[in-house]
This record gives sequence, structure tokens and C-alpha cells, in this order.
Amino acid sequence: MAITHRHITTANEAGGSPLLPISTQTNATTSFYDANKKNLGRKHTAKQLSDKSVAVVAALAFLGLLTPMLLFGNYHRGNSSSSNLRSALGDLGDGPVPRPKNWKTWGFHGFRDNFRCHGYLSDRTKPLPTMEDWETMLKAYNQVVDPTYKFDPDIPPTQGYRLNEDGAQPYYAKLSPGKGRGLFASRDIQKGEIVHDGNKSDVVFPDGLSWKRYMFALPRTMACDQAEWTFTQKFKEGGPMRVVSSLNIAILMNEGNTVKDVNVQPEDGNGKPSEYSAVFYAMRDIKKDEEILMDYADYDTDFNAAGIGHQVEQSKMEAVKTYVHQAAMGWGMIFRQVGSTLGLGS
Repeated sequence: MAITHRHITTANEAGGSPLLPISTQTNATTSFYDANKKNLGRKHTAKQLSDKSVAVVAALAFLGLLTPMLLFGNYHRGNSSSSNLRSALGDLGDGPVPRPKNWKTWGFHGFRDNFRCHGYLSDRTKPLPTMEDWETMLKAYNQVVDPTYKFDPDIPPTQGYRLNEDGAQPYYAKLSPGKGRGLFASRDIQKGEIVHDGNKSDVVFPDGLSWKRYMFALPRTMACDQAEWTFTQKFKEGGPMRVVSSLNIAILMNEGNTVKDVNVQPEDGNGKPSEYSAVFYAMRDIKKDEEILMDYADYDTDFNAAGIGHQVEQSKMEAVKTYVHQAAMGWGMIFRQVGSTLGLGS
């Protein structure tokens, strides 16, 4: 914003002269006072305009800082329909969240927001899911996604799944300090050994809509758990992006705080990292009771491509457009008021 600096031009001052007749000197003196009176009037008017200008510039500067804050605040809180929905839902409790008319337009972040998951998910002292919890998730999955899916017949979901003929995968679940739920080696694991096989553990949703139906079929806190556990993956180059989760403790694998902390990664079977693989290998020797940690960046997170992000992002953009339009209208009123104050256009 450029501030226009005004230069006030003053009139020439007149003075009496002893060489002039007295009457002429009197007229000259009168002219001197008249000129100064007019000059003082101009200065007073200029000072009024200057004061108004300073006030206007200060107001515009303040609003210039305030407007982006308001826009960001409104955007961050979500669009009006989401706010109204959260207000209408009231205390959600732990039961299933009522499905609104526009539920199909919700995306991943919309679920986390409208289900009020943030406080629940930030609690790092949440207990591990019980057998009853896993059974509730399975029942909902059978009802709205796949009625044929079952738990491993030999190993309960609280312990994982059968990795091979030797039994369960080589890890167990417990609370991880500072991370919440996590996975830990149940024995010493050698470098290059298979630690986890998502092909035997994960559930892959047929499309984004089925994932949304599943979320509404769950009690709220379990839906929040699934929102935290959900990820996206392609299973072959050029293949579709799919929505993936799990119905056993395998989904509790945490991410390392640093690259050095990571000790497992998905590989193609030939020792090469692969974003299309669901089989995790030990990158180094892992000691018993050491936490199993991956790098979440191993998989490309693209909720839009998987069908659970595009529409809600579009609605957020529409919300931003609305706020920008409202701000523009507000600025128009401000400029009209400024013009009126300065006497412009009259």
C-alpha cells in the first residue's frame, strides 16, 4: 500500500513600508492579517485532512492485518455447513454419528473434524483395543463393506495374524512412551527377515464410498481410530489408489522420529524398497522388545485419488471463496466511508 504525501503550499506574507502613505500602510497591514488569516485557515483545513488521512491510513493498515487473520480463522474452522452440523450434533458421545444428507461429500479430514477426533487422537494414554473392540469393527465392516471377511481362525486380532507356518508375526502390541499404542519385537529379528505381511493382515476398501459407510457404521471413537489408521496405497505401478486399513494390532505400527529409528520397510522381495509392496522386511537386526518403526512416507498419501478427499477439499475452496467475497464487500464499505470522511465525490 502506498501512502500519498501531501505538500501544503503557503501564501506570500505582506508587510508595511514606511515609504507608503499611512492609509496605504494600513491597507497593507490589513492585507497582511487577512493573508495570514486565510493561510491559517488553509493550514487548519490541511491539518484536519492530514489528521483524517492518518486515521484512515491507520485504520486501513489495521484492517489489512486483521482481514487475513479473519480469513484464516474462518477457513481453519471449516465451512458454515460443517460448523452448523457440529452444532446440531451436540454431544456426540461414543455411539455412531448420525449420517447427514451431505455425508457422501465428506472426505478424510471432514470425518476427523466432524467426528471431533482431534482430542481423542491426541491422547497418548488410550488403552489397546480389546477383543470386543475388534469384533465391533469387524461387525461394521461385514455389514457395509464385505460380509465374507473373517478374523484369522487361529490367532485373535489382539495378537495379530498368522504370518507363516511358524505362527504369528514377530511382534506384540503395548503402549509406547510418547507415541501411544505401538508394536514391539516379540523376539530377536534378523536383518532381511519378513516382519509384517499386509497381504495377510490389511483390509482394502473397494472404493471411497464404502470407507465412508464404514465410518458411519462405527461408534465414534472407533471411527476416529480408523481415521488415524487409514492410509492409501497403489499395489502396482499405474494401478488405482486404494483406501487401506486393518482389523488387528498390525495397524498400530508407529513411525520413527528420525530416519535412524526406522527399522522396517516395504520391499519387492529382491531387497529393494517398493511403495507397491505390503510386505515389510527388517532393515537391520532388531532386538527383542525393541519397537517396530516404519516411515509413513513409504506410501504415497493421496486421499483425493482414493476417493475420500477431493470433494471435501473442493467444499473448503468454496468456503474460502465465500470469505474472500465477504471481505471484498467489507473493504468496499470501508473505502466508501473513507471517501465520505474526506469529502471525496461530493
